[in-house]
Order: sequence, then structure tokens, then C-alpha cells
Amino acid sequence: MTNFSLAAIRFDNGDIDAFFSDIAQTLAGQGMRVRGALQTRGAERGECHCADMDLTTLGSGRTFRISQPLGNGSSGCRLHPGALAECSSFIERELDEGADLLILNRFGRGESEGRGFRDLIGKAMALEVPVLTAVRPIYADAWAAFGAGLACDLPMARAAVLDWIRPRRELRHVV
Repeated sequence: MTNFSLAAIRFDNGDIDAFFSDIAQTLAGQGMRVRGALQTRGAERGECHCADMDLTTLGSGRTFRISQPLGNGSSGCRLHPGALAECSSFIERELDEGADLLILNRFGRGESEGRGFRDLIGKAMALEVPVLTAVRPIYADAWAAFGAGLACDLPMARAAVLDWIRPRRELRHVV
């Protein structure tokens, strides 16, 4: 067990969003107010052969299309920063209404460059809401720098995540 309220699952393979969905459903079933967003991908389509990417918020179920096709001749579709910012603002308002855990689908390129969900993570930490995210190996150094001794890594194992959140849940529900 660790005292850190900021944790990431290092992953390269596996369906991290399905894993997080299971964790969120389990904790919500135990009465926790889980906020955040998970990513889904649609089928590849169009001439650029890109799949649509959506973020669906936990709790409210609102969906944000975060991909934008760049058209013919592009090497791929790219993240739509405006849509990501809108999703982040929406989740921030949910945090203000109360939350016991924030789950964010990735700490990735945007976050490693100071954008993306980085400010939202800071907001959650200021509100003392634990944050759980996922990090691919390519962003491990950026995650370590961001966490700077305030974060821990967890394996992609259900029991490990539930053990990590248990003391935070108990602290938040002490009367």
C-alpha cells in the first residue's frame, strides 16, 4: 500500500479503458463518486483510415469526439485540442460538485507537454481527490517528472488498484 493519491498504471498492451471501466463500475457500486473519462475508438473509415476517438465521462456518460480527420494525404487523424479542453472543463465542473476518485484514460503526449488533462489533475489534487491514470512507456519519463515524488505506479491488476484506493476512500468518508 502507498500513501500517494496520484497513481498511474504503466501499460503497453491490453485494454486499459475496459480495465478502468471495470474499476469505475466496482467503486460506483460501493457508493463512490467516480469522475473522469474513458476512451473508445470507432471503426476505421474514410480515406485517411483513421478511427474516430471519443471520451465518455464516468458518472454522467457524456461523450466528446476528440479526434479530427485531417483529410486526404494526411498520415493520420489527430487529437482535437478544443474538444479535449471542453471535456476537461466539463469534468472540472463535476469535480466541483463532489468526487471521490478521478480516472483519466491516459497521461500522454498532451499532458507530457503541459496540456491535455494536466490542469484537471492539478485541480483534483487541490481538492484532495485521488487521481488514477495510465501511462505508456514512451511517456514514462514525463510522468515521473510530473509526479515528482507525489505519484506512484500500479500494476494493471484489479486487486492492486482496489487496495490502493481503499485507504483513500476510508479517509474521505470519515465523519
